[in-house]
Amino acid sequence: MKNFSLLLLMLLFSYGNAQDLVLIRFADKPSAQTYFSNPTLMLTQKALDRRAKYNIPLNMLDVPVEQTYVSQIQSAGINPIAVSKWFNGVFAWCSESQISAAESLSFVTEVESFVRNTGKINTNQQPIEKFKESQTQHKSNTGKTYNYDYGYTEDQVFQIRLDYLHELGFTGEGVSIAILDNGFPGVNTEDGFSYIRDNGQIKGGYDFVNNSSNFYGGGSHGTMVLSTIGGYLENYFVGTAIDADFYLFITENNSRELPDEEVNWISAAEEADRLGVDVINTSLGYSNFDDPKYDYVYADMNGQTTFISRGAQIAAEKGIMVVVSAGNEGNKEWHYLTAPADAVDVFTIGAVDSNGNPAGFSSFGPSSDGRIKPDVDAMGVYATIIQPNGDVTYASGTSFSSPIMAGAMACMSSAFPNVLPSELRRRVRESASRYNNPTNQMGYGIPDFSEAYDKCLGTEEVNLNFVSIYPNPTSDILKIKSEIPVKQLQLISFEGKVVRKYNASSQLNIGDLPAGIYILKVQFENGKTEVKKVVKK
Repeated sequence: MKNFSLLLLMLLFSYGNAQDLVLIRFADKPSAQTYFSNPTLMLTQKALDRRAKYNIPLNMLDVPVEQTYVSQIQSAGINPIAVSKWFNGVFAWCSESQISAAESLSFVTEVESFVRNTGKINTNQQPIEKFKESQTQHKSNTGKTYNYDYGYTEDQVFQIRLDYLHELGFTGEGVSIAILDNGFPGVNTEDGFSYIRDNGQIKGGYDFVNNSSNFYGGGSHGTMVLSTIGGYLENYFVGTAIDADFYLFITENNSRELPDEEVNWISAAEEADRLGVDVINTSLGYSNFDDPKYDYVYADMNGQTTFISRGAQIAAEKGIMVVVSAGNEGNKEWHYLTAPADAVDVFTIGAVDSNGNPAGFSSFGPSSDGRIKPDVDAMGVYATIIQPNGDVTYASGTSFSSPIMAGAMACMSSAFPNVLPSELRRRVRESASRYNNPTNQMGYGIPDFSEAYDKCLGTEEVNLNFVSIYPNPTSDILKIKSEIPVKQLQLISFEGKVVRKYNASSQLNIGDLPAGIYILKVQFENGKTEVKKVVKK
């Protein structure tokens, strides 16, 4: 009886101290106006320039979390694993007593749990397999020869006609790409990455799993993913956007599968946005976890339920081209997309073989609310990659079709820097092989980037540069010169408010306005519009 009582006490103690992952959401951001008046305190100039280019106003999501609130959370005995401005709160593993303590704070509006399954747990469920891609060694001594400089990457580039853009000189220059993955060993040493290293194209990164600035460790998956975009070996291997800049973020924990990896992803995406990144690739997906109470069901794949999908949607709304693998669940009981592939404005990529047939493992759409997913497809069956030891091999998975496409979209962004990502996605979908007859596994099919490029040449948003403004910055008079007739001008604050409206004019007096950054929106008589960033001293 004594032993039984002791065991019961131990079980009760364990249950009472069990912790769940939660978001502790705050009510407001009291210092918002300070940041709106000084936007470089919260975003880099590159990020502000991206907002200005796409006419995306600053809003409360851009403002950092109130630090005094975080301090009070810590004083309550809660140790945040991440602070999120997009969700205005902190993510933390909390016991029931800690959740009660947080809820009692006046500035806390809610505590939202990651727990999905509060009923009976299926003990027969198998843990999720990590990175299910197959790899087949394929070295240069096979005797196979090519007449093209693409070498072993010819199939994956030519299948989507990306060579057309490359021949025009669009290889990602001026575009920055963030890779969110499980690690990048070998990127700092192997020849296949010397091109982007030697040209200073690796701009930084971070290991959010271990809170370390060393991002050249971790698993091999991120290295292989990066290689399909930025890898280069002359006459042998050419990534899809070898002249892009790169940020390398580790968000995936190789030792376990728990939803705090979603939190790592959100932290990395917020940092990518702050830095002004143009494209995010994530070859990760979440549906099942080591602890089944966090598992998702298909109904959760609606773009609005999972934290990672909500974060991915925010990133897209900030003007980032978010490219996501559809998932490798096509042959499994789950069958469907994994988060964040279900987010509305992410570009979700399925996998096909070199003949254009869908890969059996490629996850099926649609999203649970009926939207067509995946968007398009790229080669994910025996795609050519570079391993951390420098070997060139074949690997399969939507993990590789996604970055192949992310690099292609970076090339499109390089070709059309003023076109909204949503417009680029639309044009690429319209060029795809099944655009008029999409399927649940292939979505709109395999795109043709030569056709997408030609379609973009006709869009009114492309490369508008009819207006010049000077001096800029200015303390009073802003002069305007336009090559075509102007109908109206609007001066918009970075918070998105229209400050002034003007009829056609050759100069504006803004001397009485507060110092800061504004957007000048110019509407022409032919119906086109152009935006310019104005700095008021």
